[in-house]
Amino acid sequence: MDTERPDAAAGRSGSGWNRMVALHKEQLRAAIGEAAVQIAAEQGLAGTTMSKIAERAGVSRATAYNYFKDVEHVLLSVVSDEVDSFYGRLRERLDGVHGPRARLEAFLTAHLEYFARPERRSGALQLQALGISPTIRERMAAHTDRLRALLSEVLESGRAEGVFDERVSPDRHAELLMHLLSAARGQVLRGDVPVATLAADLLLLVESGLCQDGPSGAAGRGRA
Repeated sequence: MDTERPDAAAGRSGSGWNRMVALHKEQLRAAIGEAAVQIAAEQGLAGTTMSKIAERAGVSRATAYNYFKDVEHVLLSVVSDEVDSFYGRLRERLDGVHGPRARLEAFLTAHLEYFARPERRSGALQLQALGISPTIRERMAAHTDRLRALLSEVLESGRAEGVFDERVSPDRHAELLMHLLSAARGQVLRGDVPVATLAADLLLLVESGLCQDGPSGAAGRGRA
């Protein structure tokens, strides 16, 4: 005999329905974001409209506006989701690596591998180069700041352990290294150099300036 209370069964059924609705909404949101990235990469920001995005995503224009205020907010959402996802994977990867040099190498390599993925060659982070308004650009930067802060942690621990030069400024050098990664990204996207080779070149350049026993560090201390 089934003695389950009707309200309990209804509660579980309602919970299942709510999950289905939430999943459907997330799928629609992702489809709209993907469509925006594709169109922006093909036609530039000026050629990207909510009508085109809705048509590409297979939804009505009204539905697109139900999820996002305008095109820039669609792109902001995509960038935010990408950075948050990458940050989580990167943090997990660094947690499994021991030693400042190894963690620095893992950080640099993870970024290069990320940009080397085929789907990233016209990916969301590249949209920051488009003519996006200063307000939206600032909000995008707030998300990428999490990556810079993580790199700053790596540099701080290396300096504290005496592996990196005591003159290293974690925050300032982390920002410089993020710019260096942005420059290297261009080579990755062009496919000119294998990721492993580029990562090794980048690490050699960085370690020469950061590490206590790096060539430039030793020479610098000799001249001081």
